[in-house]
Amino acid sequence: MRRFHSYGPVDPSEHFAVERRELVEECVTRLIDNPDKGGHFFTLWAPRQTGKTWLMRRAIEEVRRRHGDRFAVGSLLMQGVVDKDDGEEEFFRNMPRVFRDGFGVEPAAPTDWDGWMRMFAVEGGLFDRPLILLIDELDDLPPALIDALVGRFRAMYLSRGSYVLHGLALVGVRAVLGVDSER
Repeated sequence: MRRFHSYGPVDPSEHFAVERRELVEECVTRLIDNPDKGGHFFTLWAPRQTGKTWLMRRAIEEVRRRHGDRFAVGSLLMQGVVDKDDGEEEFFRNMPRVFRDGFGVEPAAPTDWDGWMRMFAVEGGLFDRPLILLIDELDDLPPALIDALVGRFRAMYLSRGSYVLHGLALVGVRAVLGVDSER
């Protein structure tokens, strides 16, 4: 018997839910776009408890259902990765756990942004096929870290031939690209 559920991701087999098929389809379409050339990099932001994590999970399921093993697909949760006063060192130190939880792989912790970029490299990176990446609760990171991450993702986008990142969604409660940024 299904029941009402008003917090956390909804499971339609257990909870009353509206499937939102058009929204899931739009998310999947943006992530994949041209399977041979690349998808889109975009942000998804909305108030808490509006279904962002549910949408991410449904999009991941749908990409896997449609494309099988063609793409490495998963999400990284940034909630609680660092405290507001922590910096890059703590962020890098926590990345092995974050990748283990999101992809089942536990890389060595990068020590700098070059090490972070190498994790996504075509040659010698963590993934052996195009990557669909969703990053949840991105805005839980300090603004300087968000700025640094967005800058690295832009560099990957501009040099797509060198990186496996095919599609990227940055998810949070604030418009993460609206933070004060030197760039």
